[in-house]
Amino acid sequence: MTKRYDRRSFLCRATAMGIVGPTLPFLACSPDPGGGVGDAAGDDFITRPVLLPWSDDAVHISAPMAELPLAYVSRAAQRVFVDRESRVAINVLLAAHISVSSGLWRIPLLGDDLKVPIPADDAVREFEETDIGAWSPDLAPTKGDFRIRFGRRTTVTVDFDCAPLSGGGGWYSAGPLQIAQCRGIGEEPCLEAFMNVGSGTRHPRRYCAESEGEVELVTWACPDP
Repeated sequence: MTKRYDRRSFLCRATAMGIVGPTLPFLACSPDPGGGVGDAAGDDFITRPVLLPWSDDAVHISAPMAELPLAYVSRAAQRVFVDRESRVAINVLLAAHISVSSGLWRIPLLGDDLKVPIPADDAVREFEETDIGAWSPDLAPTKGDFRIRFGRRTTVTVDFDCAPLSGGGGWYSAGPLQIAQCRGIGEEPCLEAFMNVGSGTRHPRRYCAESEGEVELVTWACPDP
């Protein structure tokens, strides 16, 4: 059975999981299961990230938050979790079409031409609507997932040297890279996707004197307008 979360219970669970720290983290845009709190040299700089394992050739830059999102589109679950009070704004922001007959959301994916309608029975782009209270912070992100929260689109510089992988397994350097994220307080819904934001360098030993090749960096970022 799916466990339901309201905003208060999400905050309590996120705190217990270590997703939320005593201060807002530098990548505080939305929930990111398993993440920790990082440090920053400034409001719009990522210099001491929390790095999570992702794959043999990719590293996940954690992006935790302290609030339930307005919406979350999960490609793995093929569901769109929606705050019903913000349903119309979310529909517009996702450029979605809601089927009258089936109730399924047809949502364009990253790179899709928004001028081309999505046909019925496109299983990859059709999502079942579910209340946001059924979304769980345990749900790991998948490339191409979307999330929506209140915030402002802000350019962020990623620039770190010899940062360890959480749990061990290597050290990494990257930057400077510039990405857009939903940050701070905003009155309008802001959209992010879980996506590739650039590449970094893997180092085999501490102090990072040697290079072991490039890795892909994945995190939450605002897609190009």
